[in-house]
Amino acid sequence: MEGDAFAHMRPFRDDEVPAAIALLKQSVDWHEVLAPFMGAELAARVLDQMDRIQTVESFQEEISKPVVEAILSASASEVTYSLPEAFDPDGALFISNHRDIVLDPSLINLALVQVGAGTTEIGIGSNLLGLPWVKALVRLNRSFIVARGGTPREQLASSAEVAAYVRDVVLNHRRSVWLAQREGRAKDGDDRTSPALIRMLLDGGERSSWEDLRVHPVALSYEWDPCDGMKVRELLMREAYNGHYEKSPGEDERSMKMGLFGWKGRVHVGVCPPSKWVDGEGRPHQVLAEATDRSIMSAMKLWPNQLWAAEQVKPGVTRGLWQPEADVFEECEQRVKEVARFVQADQPFDEESIRMKWCEITAQPVFNLLEVQAMSAIQDAVRD
Repeated sequence: MEGDAFAHMRPFRDDEVPAAIALLKQSVDWHEVLAPFMGAELAARVLDQMDRIQTVESFQEEISKPVVEAILSASASEVTYSLPEAFDPDGALFISNHRDIVLDPSLINLALVQVGAGTTEIGIGSNLLGLPWVKALVRLNRSFIVARGGTPREQLASSAEVAAYVRDVVLNHRRSVWLAQREGRAKDGDDRTSPALIRMLLDGGERSSWEDLRVHPVALSYEWDPCDGMKVRELLMREAYNGHYEKSPGEDERSMKMGLFGWKGRVHVGVCPPSKWVDGEGRPHQVLAEATDRSIMSAMKLWPNQLWAAEQVKPGVTRGLWQPEADVFEECEQRVKEVARFVQADQPFDEESIRMKWCEITAQPVFNLLEVQAMSAIQDAVRD
């Protein structure tokens, strides 16, 4: 990039790789980290490659890819993909719902690799990068840094810088970029795109500013949420203490570890066609955020446990969508008991409150899809 104006935030170049790997090796015992879930032999083979790696591409191929595949092999029963017709990922922006900062873009990258495309650049918040080796690791893995916090003036400057960077990568260099639809994961399961994100991407422009980016909404459907216990606990505490909740030391790290290694069951990645400009009532960034939501919600794959949970919250709401099965009932009741044990380890909430909160979180993708279908039916009736 001309003048390297983005040197402080962009992924590492190949000539910066050896120094970054040296920092990683001196900061962490990687065999101790990787061996528990990869096995000692595979971890040793992967780490043997480290000294020979000279490029970002080889780091992703020799280190990142086998690590992600090992994580998914241990924590997911299957991963499936659906891609639009005439799919061209070069010079595209992918915006997805947000479950896990490592696996979300990694799943999209696996889909891209299947069609012979290069991996995306990944937007990641500076709040997650407190240690120098963590920052080095993500920049080796094609991540660029999005500054979080600061004064309103600093936040505005950061948004303008990120918008300029994304447009440069997508339009001038024909590489793809991934961004989460909002800062932070949706604790209540209600995935909604931040209008501020869309406003940042538009950067004052309109139709061409949006459509030139070729924005592909992506629905990431995880059958089981490894962090459901932590989310239920936090939401119940917020309700009980007037919205107040204070994270305990190390909670973010535990959540990230649980999200990575916890059981997810089946996972589906649904990539939507490029999003078109939408004229509607309201400001463009709000209209486009709602349109992005509709695309993601419509592409979500609903799992039996989500449909079961929806029935517990609103009996009869899923009539015609599925046939209840005994094993699903048993699996869900067992999961609720596990979540209750987790929450009740340090909080006095009764099991019925925990059960209903878990069902509300788990069922939200079902309610969102039904909302989109109802809106579509109304619009069709108006047009007719």
